[in-house]
Amino acid sequence: MSKSGQIEQQKILRVFKLINLLQGNIGKPVHRLAEILETDERTIYRYFKLLEALGFEVIKEFSKYKIKQPPGQDTTLNYSTFSPEESNWLKSLIESQGKANLLRDSLLQKLQLRSEVKQGTEQLFKANLGKFVDLIGQGITAKKQIWLKDYYSLSSETVSDRLVEPVGFSSDYENIHAFELESMSMKVFKIERIGEVVLGSDSWKYETKHELPGQAIFGFTGKSRYRVKLKLSKRAYQLMLEEHPNALPFMSIKNRNQYYFQGEIPQLPGLARFILGLPGEIRVEEGEEMKFYLKEQLEKGIF
Repeated sequence: MSKSGQIEQQKILRVFKLINLLQGNIGKPVHRLAEILETDERTIYRYFKLLEALGFEVIKEFSKYKIKQPPGQDTTLNYSTFSPEESNWLKSLIESQGKANLLRDSLLQKLQLRSEVKQGTEQLFKANLGKFVDLIGQGITAKKQIWLKDYYSLSSETVSDRLVEPVGFSSDYENIHAFELESMSMKVFKIERIGEVVLGSDSWKYETKHELPGQAIFGFTGKSRYRVKLKLSKRAYQLMLEEHPNALPFMSIKNRNQYYFQGEIPQLPGLARFILGLPGEIRVEEGEEMKFYLKEQLEKGIF
């Protein structure tokens, strides 16, 4: 991509990120928005005018700005937009009104523009978050520290860089559980508030302090660590993704048709039950403790 193309892409990403930052009931002051987006306040005001031209209503409350939410509607990216079904119905209704005129053409143009803005915003924003998830997953798998650049804290309304050791994702992949080096404690970070994810060069240093709340991988938590490497059938790989989404950072595909799980688990029973439930579709390549545990279960006749 040319340098000019990269600059334009950054501008588009910045506008889409601004839309996301302006969502919700709590607004943000202009100087905070400028800090997060790494630009100046005058540019933020220009972006406000652009959003209003696209149909978003930016309002100011107590020196903070946000996108006005229509009554009774959830806080999503659907501000001032129609669903695809609504847009198609309205378009067909307008087109049925005979020959073209200025009002008809203006309405059709706005319908098309708003539909494209909504879809583009969702797709690009999700793609950007997906990139963050991939990088965080690499940090978990390789046991590397990562930088959460320009992380926006809602409670303190500050933006800062956080050096963390990523431990795991929430089940919906909206948050990550990570050990923060500055506070020396486990914390939860919302992925959509991250400006950029940068893989560090240093390995984990505080693994003994890593803890996941509630239900962890394969339904078990604990401080024990059992190293396991599995070769999976395509079906087993897909089932593991669906039933145990927290296993994603430890899963990989090689040569397009070889599926693997490789990582550490806190306890054996959860993963063992998954293996025993798919006879002939999973091979334990590494993990003596797991092999012995599976052998014990088979001898007991549990399977």
